[in-house]
Formats: sequence, C-alpha cells, structure tokens
Amino acid sequence: YVSVGGSQNLRFYWNQYLSQAHVLVFVVDSADRPHLPAARQELHWLLAEDPRLPLVVLANKQDKSDALSVAELHRELALHTLNEQREFFLLPTSATHAALATATSIRHVKSLLV
Repeated sequence: YVSVGGSQNLRFYWNQYLSQAHVLVFVVDSADRPHLPAARQELHWLLAEDPRLPLVVLANKQDKSDALSVAELHRELALHTLNEQREFFLLPTSATHAALATATSIRHVKSLLV
C-alpha cells in the first residue's frame, strides 16, 4: 500500500509507483466541481499508462450538500469510455468523524482494499 498525493508537485512521481501497482485508487472531491475537468484528465492519463490496471474511484465528500452524486461523477469523469476489459468501481465515501461508523467511511473502504 502506497499513498501518493495528488498535488501538482507530486504528480511527477505517479508513474514510478503505477508500474508496480495492483490497483489504482483515485480519490476525487465530489464537491469540487471546478477541478473535475483536471481530475478527469489526470485519471485518463494514468489509465492510459496501464490499460489492464483495475480502478477504484472514491467519490469523497459525499456528506457535502453540493457533492455530485456517484452517477454524476461517472459522467463527469467519463468512466463510460473505459475499455470493457478494465475492472472498475466507483464508491461514495466520506472522511468526516460522523461518517466513521458507516459503510461509506473512507476508513472502511481503505480496510477493504488493504
């Protein structure tokens, strides 16, 4: 398990870890609409590097009233364009203290993956 941040200065390192990955876990802020086009572009760039790598997209901040739904994120991230051989999951998550006891808790999802 390796977590590599998404800030611009860390993206240089993504490729180094991607070649050894068994699954790509991509966390997106469901309430950050202005940055979704950039998130979509980065996600599809990563996916092009390894067409068979399974994908888990965590639609974070689902607790926010302005968060996009999973269906809206599916469309905004253009997940319908993925090739049919790629396994992928799009899961709603929340990292708030109140959500820790729920199935959408980011901690719960992490325990399923690690």
